Amino acid sequence: MRIIERDVIVVGAGPGGSICASYLARAGVDVLLMDKEVFPRDKPCADAQTGNTMKHVIELGADTEIKELGILANYLKVVSANYEETIAPTSGAYITPRWLFDDLMKRTAVRHGAECLEDCWVNDVIKEDGYVVGVKAKYQGEFIEVRSKLVIGADGSHSVVAKAVGMFPEYSGSIAPALRTYFTGVELDPKLAPKGYIELHFDERVKPAYIWVFPSGKDGIKDGFCNVGMGVADRDSYDGWSLEERFYDWVENSPYGERFKRAKQVAPWKGWRVPDAHQRLRNCGNGFMLIGDAGSTVIPLVDEGISAAADSGKFAADAAIEALKENNFSDEFLYERYPMKFDEMYNDRIKTIKLVQESMYDPNVTNTMVHKFNTDLKFKEAAFKKMFKA
Repeated sequence: MRIIERDVIVVGAGPGGSICASYLARAGVDVLLMDKEVFPRDKPCADAQTGNTMKHVIELGADTEIKELGILANYLKVVSANYEETIAPTSGAYITPRWLFDDLMKRTAVRHGAECLEDCWVNDVIKEDGYVVGVKAKYQGEFIEVRSKLVIGADGSHSVVAKAVGMFPEYSGSIAPALRTYFTGVELDPKLAPKGYIELHFDERVKPAYIWVFPSGKDGIKDGFCNVGMGVADRDSYDGWSLEERFYDWVENSPYGERFKRAKQVAPWKGWRVPDAHQRLRNCGNGFMLIGDAGSTVIPLVDEGISAAADSGKFAADAAIEALKENNFSDEFLYERYPMKFDEMYNDRIKTIKLVQESMYDPNVTNTMVHKFNTDLKFKEAAFKKMFKA
């Protein structure tokens, strides 16, 4: 069996993993990025890169290219169950299909000096004396071991690394099912479309879920090419009913569904599990850290995963750089430098959103909230700042 040695292994080349690897490589760390897929590849998601994500894209020098791949969504429209609308500015979100965005960030990591192994299936971690010291994998048909001082699990909501270290999230109240497809030819809001926008619908027909409609990619506005999906409050609320059936019922019976009557669905529905940050997992241990969906960092209600993954990747990279400098890879050392800092940044926001989440799926509450937003602009500004800006 071939044995490879690196300072840090990052398992998973999604946005969190690639951003983490970029910061590590830029600092001169010998980092290996590993992913089971060959890029570019699709990933079910709402495709939104918020202002919080964009600060990392800009810092790592990928902002020029993303402007050629996505659209800038300057506004968010929220529609209540009684069809009252409220509109608020975003923090400068780009909407870029994940097969384009993830490939961009993976290439950015390589440009900064990270090595990337694609088609590399990690199947376990290596443990010695209570520490994670590497991973076992199959790379292009060959079984390999990669030894390291730190392993960073960025391998998504079904994380092999999280399972191997006993930190795989199972609390159903913080696991939300989601479903996504693409349509082309969707009729967009004629006033907002020229400015770039996204929208959320809290309709009684789909409770306890909501619908998103995000024009995506550089031609999203021009062609009505939209990422369309549904998010559910949590797994306990799902109870096995068909998200697809509820979506098509919304199309047939909601006034907003009329805009889909001449649209064409151009991709199959894809589902995934969304482990939200309300679980407050520790996210680290001796010799390892978990970031992004692997570490349950998704923001509740809005299912905002990329920005939290990006921030967790940056915090983990900073922690790894300091750990390498001090030659200290213990749980206690890492915890003070990654999970604690992430919590300081996100805890207040997560608590607020979780409280809102527990009520927003009630149509009566959404009706009241949206009306309140439209009649009390100071309240609206404060609420949206708390929910959508870290």
